[in-house]
Parts: sequence; C-alpha cells; structure tokens
Amino acid sequence: MDQPQANVVIIVKLCNFHVSFTPFTESHKSIFRSRAKNTLKYISCTINLFLMKENNQIKADSLRESHPHPSKETFCSFCHLLYDRHLVAGVGGNMAALSGENIFLTPSGYSLREVKPDMVVTVNGKGIVIEGANPTKDAAMHLGVLRVRPDVNVVFHVHGAYLVAASVMLEPGPDTLPPLTPGFVYYAHPLSMLPFFVPGTQILAKTVAEKFAERQCRAVLLQNHGLVTVGKDFQEALNVAEEIDEAARIFVLTDGKATVIPSKDLEKIR
Repeated sequence: MDQPQANVVIIVKLCNFHVSFTPFTESHKSIFRSRAKNTLKYISCTINLFLMKENNQIKADSLRESHPHPSKETFCSFCHLLYDRHLVAGVGGNMAALSGENIFLTPSGYSLREVKPDMVVTVNGKGIVIEGANPTKDAAMHLGVLRVRPDVNVVFHVHGAYLVAASVMLEPGPDTLPPLTPGFVYYAHPLSMLPFFVPGTQILAKTVAEKFAERQCRAVLLQNHGLVTVGKDFQEALNVAEEIDEAARIFVLTDGKATVIPSKDLEKIR
C-alpha cells in the first residue's frame, strides 16, 4: 500500500467522534475509521470498569492483578526450600499458589521436603479437588486468604521453631514482635498475632482471612502455631517469612531484651 501524502486529523470524543481525511483513498479511510472505533471501545470499557470498581460491583477475584501459571515443579522447589531453610519440620507447614483459575495446594500428611509434582493437589476456586489426593487440612485458610486479597498469588504457612518460640513469649495483638531489623520493619512491621486456634478448623481459616482482608497485611503470627505470609509471587512470600524468622531469632536469643529500632526511623525504612 502506498503511504498517504496528506495530514490526518482525528477528533475523538466520548459521546461522538468525527474523522476527517484529506485526500485519502477509501482504503485509508476504512483503516482509520476502524482504529478510531476500537479506540472508543477501549475508552468506554476502561471507564465502565472504573465505575464498577468505584461502585463495588466487581468481586475481588475478578480484580486480581495477575493470573500466574507457575509449574508444579516450581511449586515443589519452594516446598523444599521452606524445609531447607528450617521454616518447617516433619509434616508441618503448607503452601498454596494461584495457577490460572485454579489453586495448587500441598498434600495432607507429607513433609514439604518430599513433595513431588505428581503429589501437588489442584482445586478450583470453591475448593473442589480437580487433580490429586487430599489437600492440606489448612486448605480453607489458604483459599480464604486468596479470596480476600486480589493482589496475592502465593500463601505460605510455616512452623519455624524460633517463630513458635517468639509467639509463646508474646501476647496476641496488633503489634507484637518489636522492630529489631530493617528488613522486618520494611516487610512486616507491625506484625499482628492471633490467639491459638486448632489447626485446620473453620474458626482459624475465618480469623486469618479477616486479618488479611487488610490490604497492607503481609503476615500474621499464630500463637503456639506458626506464621502465615503472602506475596504476589513465591519470592515475596519467602522474603517476608525469612525476615520475620530472623527478627524472631533475635528476639528469642536475646530473651526479648534486644534494642529496638527507634520509632522516629520506622517510617524512613518503610
């Protein structure tokens, strides 16, 4: 097609548009009209989406910022990493990761050190098993967190010894572990802790999901139990867990007497 030899004037309005061409061929006119119409459709859809968000007409799941499709091999590599970093022991701890419209979960009754791709359980958004055996008994907790947080794609539940030790030295509340390291302050301070609930129960799942409904929440400590962290990907959820674990170690090893970061510096770190 020959290049047009004239200037193009396109005036686009939300309610009406006019396209003028000089002295284009009919073929040129058709192309530009089509592009202008597509532009208007995009603008219209964007405005409608914004209005629906403002009026709370879209469910949280449909607002998810990304739809990752991690492989089961990647999922398993982070299961093994949590075990290798001593964030879980025995058959304790579990994980969840969004994969398209479905969710990967760790299987019940297995150590994270031995989870293989063919053992990963896949469920739909309602928790119905699509592939695999029985998922972790904390499946409802993971699903609840993913439902209330469209910015979250990965949930870790870990049982590191220092995390549990710190939890029994502290009282439940909105601000428990003191600001001992810059990394902890950046990722998770203030860190709230829930009182003990029996693992795998609906009350635990409901209470944890309610806490994570606060958009800024990246982690929740569970008294006598462990820690739940979230992230947009595996790396972020792991970073949060490791920073909290380090702060918990310092807290326990110093018997809770370590010098804290001055309050005047906390906002500078965040």
